[in-house]
Amino acid sequence: MSKHAMVIDLNRCVRCRTCYVVCKRQRNLFAHPRDENHPYEYYALRFVEWEWGRYPAVRRAFVPVQCMCCDEPLCLKFCPADAIGRASQGEILVNRERCNGCGICAKVCPFGALYIGPDGKADACDLCLDRLEGGLAPKCVEECPAGARFFGDLDNPEGKVAKAVASGEAKPLLLGGVKSTRVYYIPSPNELNWSKLGVNQDFLKAAEGRKKDLPPIMGIR
Repeated sequence: MSKHAMVIDLNRCVRCRTCYVVCKRQRNLFAHPRDENHPYEYYALRFVEWEWGRYPAVRRAFVPVQCMCCDEPLCLKFCPADAIGRASQGEILVNRERCNGCGICAKVCPFGALYIGPDGKADACDLCLDRLEGGLAPKCVEECPAGARFFGDLDNPEGKVAKAVASGEAKPLLLGGVKSTRVYYIPSPNELNWSKLGVNQDFLKAAEGRKKDLPPIMGIR
């Protein structure tokens, strides 16, 4: 059985946001002006970016964030409707018939990876499971013009993903008590002290921007 995982190389990433666009297109999450009729934005993949340093030595950090396929997902643990489960290779799945749209999963996810869609139901990146079942890579991997994303089987020691993780070159982003994930990063010099991002105030402040795109928790219905 495969153990799917993704690596994002921030040294190769050119910050073009192609992954964001193709992800929205893949999930039929159309863009619109933010106004009183459309107060929220919907996305399964987003960016946390911030600047650090002093002129002229200023750097801009940029971290794409999506569902991390945590080994012990808080969204699954706290879902009151038992609407969140896992595919056989570890992808997080939302049962939209069970989902009551309460928004608790989106609030407890330390990565801000889940969202409440236009239909009032929760959803998140599932690594394009429908494509995986057809032998294709996730759309963000396929379309990345810089080749900054690669996908594979953690249990295949000869694979690019497994080698990057085993060597320590690819590192997890661990927030909110999460101990292990299936999405890894190769940090660039712009993401200073990767292991301490969870207490980096610039990172945390930038990540807070997700809150404006989440509707209030509606309670169990």
